[in-house]
Amino acid sequence: MFVLPTFGLGVIASPTVPPGTFDTATLENGQTNLDNTNILTFTVQPSRDIDAGDSITLAGLTGSQTADGSLTLSGAGASVFGSAGSWTQSTGTLVLTVDTGQTLSTGSDTVITFNLTNPATVSSGVSGVTLDGPVGFTQASISGTFLSAVGAFNVTTRDTEANILASTPTNPSGEVNIALGTDTGYYYIYDGSAWFIYNNDVTDPVIITATNTEATILASTPTAYTIEQATDTDDLYLYDGTAWYIFNNDS
Repeated sequence: MFVLPTFGLGVIASPTVPPGTFDTATLENGQTNLDNTNILTFTVQPSRDIDAGDSITLAGLTGSQTADGSLTLSGAGASVFGSAGSWTQSTGTLVLTVDTGQTLSTGSDTVITFNLTNPATVSSGVSGVTLDGPVGFTQASISGTFLSAVGAFNVTTRDTEANILASTPTNPSGEVNIALGTDTGYYYIYDGSAWFIYNNDVTDPVIITATNTEATILASTPTAYTIEQATDTDDLYLYDGTAWYIFNNDS
């Protein structure tokens, strides 16, 4: 008797889908002055397309003065997210939802900018910012320090050294007084009780050599009343022993 062979039907496993990742996930900090508008630049590229209706989330941008609400987006990629994101101040969270008819595509970077208001007091800023995608994506860590706030100083006094040293000004809140000697070319810094003279022993006027970027300067903790000039901003930075102050004569 001939018997037809039989075959067992097993369960066919679904192919394993690797988790989505972010091939690019960077954030660039902008202005560092107290209370100023900080324009942050966010660049992202997922390892696979993220479709309309799905969201990505930046978290950890705490410390700004920007209240909860819709945050306007600018830049070449703003339309991907409908030119707006949902901002929560307490957690420093920005939710970016891919707009109808749009795709957050792999293969090229998407770049947007958004504005946050810097803290009202001197702050070293925050790090540890993260980026989350929709279900199936691995969280990305974004390196850098953001929303740091540096106090300002102004060279408001230009007088002879004798007149400067004889004066006892009042330092404005969050600022220090700095004077320029018209007869010496030196800088004079008042800490609230005494004057300190910046003289780097070169022919007048005083030359402050620019050797570091702003980020490097602000991350350093030199001796009190150090003055540096940044190579990338041309601004002056004064360290009072506990915090940096910035002089930007364009602001």
